[in-house]
Amino acid sequence: METPSLVVPFDVSFETYIKNSPFVLNELYKDHQGRSYRVEMLKFYLSNWALEKKDGSMVSFGGVNLIDYSSGINVEIQSFIDTGTYVNLHFGFGLDATTNAINPIGYESSHPLSLAQNTYWTWASTYKFFMLEGRVDSSGHQNTTKTFSYHTGSDALYRKIKVPLNDCHVMANGVALELQMQLDKVLKGSYGTVDFVSEPYSHSEDDIEIAQTLSNNFYEAFEVK
Repeated sequence: METPSLVVPFDVSFETYIKNSPFVLNELYKDHQGRSYRVEMLKFYLSNWALEKKDGSMVSFGGVNLIDYSSGINVEIQSFIDTGTYVNLHFGFGLDATTNAINPIGYESSHPLSLAQNTYWTWASTYKFFMLEGRVDSSGHQNTTKTFSYHTGSDALYRKIKVPLNDCHVMANGVALELQMQLDKVLKGSYGTVDFVSEPYSHSEDDIEIAQTLSNNFYEAFEVK
């Protein structure tokens, strides 16, 4: 007789890393050419969370999350799921077309989709999925004075991410996972490299190649611990 499932706590925390060390805003790092840089702003959306069972069925949980390192607030998704074995974690980088078309006026300031988050392009009536700003040393003298700024968005840049869980067995006491993102893999990955010096800006469809590189590199930037 099959053991009935129980509804138990399921928590997902999130952390960003650079070269396997926890990311810190305004700390000096080295890019792919050894040049010093620092990130002054990092914001992005994760959404449409789901767990995949061994039989391929999906269990949705959570909602829209804005990862904003200037807020000082750690992201943790707390939910409840059935006991059992889960093989993959699914989520979206950015916002799906329906959510991206929402007017933010009606949201309270604390909501991740509100105007107060400064993630909405009023001229395009869509959200910015990813915002990265900072300064890089372009002279080789350790002076991080040259600015870079990447704001990506649009329905075409939404990405569905799947992260293997290697048969995560959820028992009666529940489970807590840490989802990690390697920012250096977003900047330099299988889909291309973003160079802070030669390509310092991408804010619109005029720079769609840079935005596509950043968005595609997210496919390989995540892992679960």
